[in-house]
Amino acid sequence: MEYHYSRLDPLRVRQLDRHFMKTSLILVLAFIFVGCESSRQSASLTAEQAKTVAIRLANDKASTLYHCQPFRDGLPAQFAADRWVWVEQQGYGHGDIQATVELAADGSTNNVDIQLLDSQNPLSHGGFP
Repeated sequence: MEYHYSRLDPLRVRQLDRHFMKTSLILVLAFIFVGCESSRQSASLTAEQAKTVAIRLANDKASTLYHCQPFRDGLPAQFAADRWVWVEQQGYGHGDIQATVELAADGSTNNVDIQLLDSQNPLSHGGFP
């Protein structure tokens, strides 16, 4: 009788191995899926949060370039092509300072562009008055 049990034992072991491998694969795939979903959910900002980050970044760069922080408020950032874009223009001296800030969906900085638009110099507007 013991001999019969030992003949079935390798078969049972193979069945358990297959079951274990299937279960392990399902668990690994489930953890990957849950991890991707949770990081995607935590990575997104609201339009107001993106605007707040953009204002801070624009003021930091304007402070470095022109020793001013002209951006206080504005329209919310717009989400397009998997990124946030915020554009604002404020009066400064004889012209304006224009900021364009691009952020990744998670709020990390992609680009901050600050332009001084001088109304005293018609060439700064492409040569048009």
